Amino acid sequence: MNATDRPTVSTGSAPSPLWLPMTSMGMFERGGTTFVSGDGVRVSDSEGRSYLSATAGLWNVICGWNHPVIIDAITDQLRRLSYGTLFRFDHDVARELAGRLLTIAPGHFERVYFSTSGSAANEAAVKILRRYRSIIGETERRLVVSFDTHSWHGTGIGSMALTGEDVDQEAYGVDRRWHRKLPFPETFAAERGLGPDERTCREALAELERTEGDRVAAVIVEPILCSGGVLMPPEGFLKEVAEATARMGAHLIVDEVATGFGRTGSMFAIERTGIRPDVVTMSKGITGGYLPLAATLFPSEVYRAYEEAGAYLSHGETQSGNPAACAAALATLEVMERERLVERSAEAGARLRRHLDSLLDLEIVGEVRGEGLALAVELVRDSESRAPLSPMDVGMIAHLCQRNGLLVHPSRRSLLLFPPLTVTDDEVDEIATRLGQALRAVRTR
Repeated sequence: MNATDRPTVSTGSAPSPLWLPMTSMGMFERGGTTFVSGDGVRVSDSEGRSYLSATAGLWNVICGWNHPVIIDAITDQLRRLSYGTLFRFDHDVARELAGRLLTIAPGHFERVYFSTSGSAANEAAVKILRRYRSIIGETERRLVVSFDTHSWHGTGIGSMALTGEDVDQEAYGVDRRWHRKLPFPETFAAERGLGPDERTCREALAELERTEGDRVAAVIVEPILCSGGVLMPPEGFLKEVAEATARMGAHLIVDEVATGFGRTGSMFAIERTGIRPDVVTMSKGITGGYLPLAATLFPSEVYRAYEEAGAYLSHGETQSGNPAACAAALATLEVMERERLVERSAEAGARLRRHLDSLLDLEIVGEVRGEGLALAVELVRDSESRAPLSPMDVGMIAHLCQRNGLLVHPSRRSLLLFPPLTVTDDEVDEIATRLGQALRAVRTR
């Protein structure tokens, strides 16, 4: 990939003392960016440059930066009760938030377990469901099924086993003996022989059900594989996964960590499928990105089995259900309702999608896909061969966008756009303009 100018990014005045996740520290030290402020959908770096964030932080700043309602709620809560443990006690703000989540969640649940990240929420789901099987005498049901290659469920030692994307699981010693991976259909990639087609995926699901269905405790799936490139399941595929899970007698865990809280134009992405998950996990947008919080919602049969067996929950985190974080979540829900952010996500997403579709005339753009404000632009070398760009080239184009004042997220063969739900029409237009300028400045070879 060549560009008219090689991108440069701002760097701090001294080497960072941080060890950054998913980052080449050598590259960062040579040209990393240090952010110092944010307001609305824009952030500024240490050199005074302003950027339009089409990444909402990392999917999570759904109400934008510096929202007064959320900041005031956090501040008020800190003055009233700055910390409250959920070990042997609870507190009013955690109770209130749990009740709200049970009301809006896409299923029938009885209990909410709070943690601090999407990774922790998914680990809690698996850990609690496995013990549930032991409690009810189904000790042979220990397998957890997820999707390979591009699924993302976290980087904890347990959630890494669920994650399909290569995050050096073997090098970190992740035990995947009790996990099975299924292929996830990629329509655009399958057309070029770069990914599994729908038929292959359905056959793999049927084979798993036939050979190991009686050993499966749970199946976990994202309604849309966001981190993997905003991969959209074909019509009816998730329904087949849910039906197979039910036939196997397993629990269906729906991971709404990235897709929940209006991101796709509905409160939760699974709603558009009509599927009701047995367990649902959520994080990211739950507090608008202001404080760490996650939740795992469980059905009555799981909670009641523990109670009837006299088994307490041998799991927990010191900051589970932190009062200030719960207050931020309640304020975020208030902002979402008051500002109609679910509807806004659908409207702004449709507007941005129209802009992105117009870029399909460019040689470098192969496909545009997504729902609401979770969108991907798949990049190719040319419109004839439709050969993919390398991840390095995609990363270089993301840096070119940054040089142009726009933050986008590179993911393998695609650029991902997921701005705050508060983005205005003018800002949507600006995102599209800046992205188009960057793509038109690129020459592929």
